[in-house]
Amino acid sequence: MSVFVGLDCGGSSCRVLALNEAGEVIFQGQSGAANLISTPEGRLRRNLTAATQDCPPPDFVCGCFAGLVTEAVRERGITILRDLFGPQAKYRAEPDYSAALYAADNADICVISGTGSLVCSKSNGKIVKSGGRGYVLGDQGSGYDIGQDVFGSTDENDVVAGTYKAPTPATILAKMSKCVGVDADAGSEYALEIVKTTMRRLAEVVSKHITNNHPTETSLNIALAGGVWKSHHIFRDHFESSLRSAHENIEFHVSKLSRPPLYGAVALAREIE
Repeated sequence: MSVFVGLDCGGSSCRVLALNEAGEVIFQGQSGAANLISTPEGRLRRNLTAATQDCPPPDFVCGCFAGLVTEAVRERGITILRDLFGPQAKYRAEPDYSAALYAADNADICVISGTGSLVCSKSNGKIVKSGGRGYVLGDQGSGYDIGQDVFGSTDENDVVAGTYKAPTPATILAKMSKCVGVDADAGSEYALEIVKTTMRRLAEVVSKHITNNHPTETSLNIALAGGVWKSHHIFRDHFESSLRSAHENIEFHVSKLSRPPLYGAVALAREIE
């Protein structure tokens, strides 16, 4: 019976899941950061070794990595996986957002909004994306975008300086999203304006993605993934409103991701021929 292994590897942690052909969980593991660009090679390999300790020998493996931005980096990811599990398996490496897309059952488009933001979908047999420049560059509708508005400055240097003075910048940004959502729901004008502005920006990115990649669709299933959607329902409410206004001819079905992205990584492993 074949063993399928998926890895969801980010800048703060890596997670591993192994399923058999019946879809039964036979192994789970977790360790520290495994970003192919930002995590030092030695630490990345140590973390992956720790996360996969005692994992059954796999037949098919997909690693979904943060930092996978070029074909050269993809090949490096595959090499790391092969060194980790051995030559007997078949491998693929994909960007981390691919895991979220494949974890979303029946979704046409996945809209990820955490510290950064990204829109992705499958088009003509390929995974295509919009956004995803990284939170320092201000991904639209992301936690960083919300944080930027809270700082009251659109100057990137001011925002970067203010954020990185904090001991845990990503945590600060995540807390901002929740606070802004609660304040907006209570009727605070400053917070409501931030929600409207940032969700309109994100809806514009999604709208362009639809125009470029799904121009003939009249019905689309949208999956939402990431911490902003978990922080408060008001973000989703205003995002949906902006998106529907931009595409009155499309019927949208919007829902939050029901399974962890890790299951999407395993689904990608199942596709390996």
